[in-house]
Amino acid sequence: MSAIALSRKAVKLMKLCDLEGFQSLDDLLQTAAADSVCPAICMTEGCDYTAAMEPDQDQGFCEACGGNTIASVLVLVGLI
Repeated sequence: MSAIALSRKAVKLMKLCDLEGFQSLDDLLQTAAADSVCPAICMTEGCDYTAAMEPDQDQGFCEACGGNTIASVLVLVGLI
């Protein structure tokens, strides 16, 4: 049996889909691309704080853990 190892970004993207109520990453990306703000998640291990951020945000402030560690979904998938 083989194990599939997901990158940290992939795990956070899946968590963001779940927390924001999207059925798929495609649904999340369509919503994110159509607005001036988009869903974002903290990249710190163990922190899954989400917020609405600018599409190009890669160092947003996390109110839960206090770091500049929030990245938008568009940054995480490499579109920006």
